[in-house]
Amino acid sequence: MLIYYVIASAVTILLLLVFGFFWLRRWMQKSDADYVLKFIANNPKRASLSIVRNGSDFADFQSDELRPLASTVKIIVAIEYAHQAANGEIDVSERIKTHDLSRYYIPRTDGGAHETWLRSMESKEFLQGGTVSLEEVAKGMIAHSSNANTEYLMMRLGLDRINAKLKRLQLPKHEQIYPIVSRLIIPYEIAQKNKLNIFEKADAKKVQTLIEEMSHEAYIDEAINIHTKLNEDHDGSYKEQVNLRAWHNMAFNDTASKRGIRSTTSEYVSVVQKINDLSYFTQAVQEHLRPIMEWPMENHKNQEKFYHLGGKGGSTAQIVTFALYAEDKQGNKTELAIFFNDVLGYETTKLSNSLSAFQLAVVTASSNWEQKLSKLHNAKNV
Repeated sequence: MLIYYVIASAVTILLLLVFGFFWLRRWMQKSDADYVLKFIANNPKRASLSIVRNGSDFADFQSDELRPLASTVKIIVAIEYAHQAANGEIDVSERIKTHDLSRYYIPRTDGGAHETWLRSMESKEFLQGGTVSLEEVAKGMIAHSSNANTEYLMMRLGLDRINAKLKRLQLPKHEQIYPIVSRLIIPYEIAQKNKLNIFEKADAKKVQTLIEEMSHEAYIDEAINIHTKLNEDHDGSYKEQVNLRAWHNMAFNDTASKRGIRSTTSEYVSVVQKINDLSYFTQAVQEHLRPIMEWPMENHKNQEKFYHLGGKGGSTAQIVTFALYAEDKQGNKTELAIFFNDVLGYETTKLSNSLSAFQLAVVTASSNWEQKLSKLHNAKNV
C-alpha cells in the first residue's frame, strides 16, 4: 500500500508542477498594464518613470536615476541622422549594400532583429540588387531594432557627431554613446592582449575578471577599436576568427548589459518632448525624423486615434526600456519614458509583454489611469 501512496503522491506533485508551469507561462504572456504600475511602485531601485501630458508633469518616479538604456539609445542616432539628412550631408536615397551592413551583424545576438528586417525589405520589394536605401537602414534601426544597422550608422554619421548631440539636446547625465555590437567582442580582444584562450572555461573566467576591473573609459576605447576593425572586415574574416558563438556566455552578456550606456527617464522624456514639439527641430529635420520614429503609425488603428505616435524601446535579459511620444486626434500631447533594470526571468517577460497595454493606458489618459498615476506621483513626493 505504501508504494501506491508514494506513486500517487509523486504523480500529484508532478501534475501540480506541470499545471503551475503552464499557468505561469500563460500569466507571463498576458498583457497587464496594472502589473507595470505596481512593479514601479514596489521597486524604486529598479524602475523609473516620467510622463508629461500637455506640457505638465503627469508622473515622475525615480526620474533622475541613471539606468541602462538598451536600444532606446538609438533615438539619439536617429536624431543625428535626421540633422545630417536635413543639412544635405547624407543622401537618404543612397543605395546601401546589405553586405556592408553585415560587417556589423553577429547572428543570434539581436533576437533575430536584423534578419527580420531583411525579410521585411524583401517582402516589400525594397531590397533591390542586394541594396536598400539609407532611409530604410535608419528605419530598420528603430522599427526593427537592428544593431547592425545602428553600428553602420554610427560609422556613417560619426560617433563624435552623435555624442555632440547629447550636449545640444541638453542631456548632461547621458553617458557617452559607443558601438553596441563591437562591445560584444571585447572579451575576445582582452583575451588576446593577455595571452589567454577565451575558448577555455578557466581562461574565460579570468577574462571576465579583467573586464570587470576595466575603467569605463578603457571599456569604451576598446569598443571603438573593435568598431574600427569591423569597419574594415569586408570579407568577414575578423568575425570568423573571433567566433563569438563558441565562447560568449551569460556572464559576458550580463557584463555587457551592466556596462550599457545609461541615462535617465527625465532626460529621455525631454528628448521625445522635443520631437513632439513642432517648433524645436526645423521642419527639414522633422521631415526626416518623424518617418523614422513614427513606425507605429503604419497601424491603421493608430492612424484612427493619433496624428503622431512614435517611440523606441529596448530590452535584454535584465533590462526593459521605452520612450515614446503621442498626439491624439483631440490635440493632446503625451510623452513617456520608462526604464527597468536588474529584472530577471519572469519579470522581464511580463514587463515586456505588458508595456504596450501600459503605454496605451497612459496615452489615452482615462480618468481611472489619471488617478492611478497621480497616486504614484504623490507617493514619490511624500
